[in-house]
Amino acid sequence: MKSVKNKSVPVITVFIIMAVYNVIVFVIPFTKSGGFWTGYGFSMFAMLLTAGVSFYAFGRERLQSKVYGIPLVMLAWRYLIVQLLIGLLQMILPMIWPSIPFQYGLALNTVLLGACLIGLITIDSAKEMIERVDEKIKEKVFYIKSLQVDVECMVDKASDESVKKALKDLAETIRYSDPMSSSQLAAIENKIEAKTAALAEIVGKADGEASKALCNELQQLFAERNRKCKILK
Repeated sequence: MKSVKNKSVPVITVFIIMAVYNVIVFVIPFTKSGGFWTGYGFSMFAMLLTAGVSFYAFGRERLQSKVYGIPLVMLAWRYLIVQLLIGLLQMILPMIWPSIPFQYGLALNTVLLGACLIGLITIDSAKEMIERVDEKIKEKVFYIKSLQVDVECMVDKASDESVKKALKDLAETIRYSDPMSSSQLAAIENKIEAKTAALAEIVGKADGEASKALCNELQQLFAERNRKCKILK
């Protein structure tokens, strides 16, 4: 329900502006010349474009996607404001200087619209690329977070205090390890996963010496992984 409300507010705002705008331009006795219809047509299109962009940008479910959509909405609203001002000027000018050809306004409006559309396409492409990168980062960071949680759960299962300490130290090492992953780290990360699974079994069997030995092995593997992470950057 909140999502529907969030994306409907800017759209409703645009339609209110549209209603007020239509009342103003048709109540005031503007000269209905080419300049008037050029300004009116482009202004109406600008309002519809802004409503569409707002619906598109704020219609996403994820909050992060909505935040990334703000530059799109800002550009659309800036274009709308500029276009409304230019449109009104084009309606007023024929009443003062009727000899001015409306084609100049048509060209200006077309250039302005083209610039806005190019900007929207560029921003949207960048937004989608950032969202894809974010998704990849989340997947990679999950690997470390998951291992950290697994080791922290083992601490509660361990009965030997020395084993608890070794597990806590290991969890701390994992916590401060480089969160990013890479296909080039697959071999060592597979070893770490296998050793962590083995450690969980040994801790469950209350084998203190074997548990501490595996913790030391994992400490070395994480040290090696962190060194390789630095090389890959």
